[in-house]
Amino acid sequence: MSVAATSLLLDLDGTLIDSKPGIMESYRFAAQAVLPGVAFDPAAVAVGPPLPEMFRKSFPNATGAQQKSLTTAFRGHYAREGLFKTTLFDGVTEVLARCRQSGINLYIATNKPLHLSISILDHLKIAGFFRSVVAIDSVKPPFAGKAAMIRHLLNAHQVSASDAIYVGDTEGDAEAAEACGMRFIWAAFGYGKLSPHRLKSAFKTIQNFSDLGKIFE
Repeated sequence: MSVAATSLLLDLDGTLIDSKPGIMESYRFAAQAVLPGVAFDPAAVAVGPPLPEMFRKSFPNATGAQQKSLTTAFRGHYAREGLFKTTLFDGVTEVLARCRQSGINLYIATNKPLHLSISILDHLKIAGFFRSVVAIDSVKPPFAGKAAMIRHLLNAHQVSASDAIYVGDTEGDAEAAEACGMRFIWAAFGYGKLSPHRLKSAFKTIQNFSDLGKIFE
């Protein structure tokens, strides 16, 4: 292996899976159901942050009750229909298999609710690759952010930050990895962007998921 690491922690949306088509379908459904006639810019919807944050940015004038209803409507539609529009990025299954064969432990840390994350991993037949999936709502109250998720996962599985790498596609993912003292690999094919500072400090950048396998050859 050209890179020393015993554990890989991975984001889900925009890193392992292309969930945007299903998310946007459910997003439009919720907007029409709760705020009919209220326009928003679908192109400005950033996939990756927690859902309430996404709706607050799209509908800043919505009341607290409307924001809650948007989230509820989205989750109902997404569980019924949206999540089944999710696909794997090219090369994911092959790279995960190679990492596991090389003795690398695989984990997920995601802002997506746990029951939806598990349903998607099962639907795409990759759940068996991961030792653990930690989601925003894996604890009560929910984690404060991605860094708290990662710290919990590292502690629970006795993983040293120096022996692990986090792979994600957003600025928030990069910030969380830095806060936890981990190397960060940026999935440039995902939904997020990195600031020049974060891009410079990233350990590696991959243009497609198959590139991840090359790093560990």
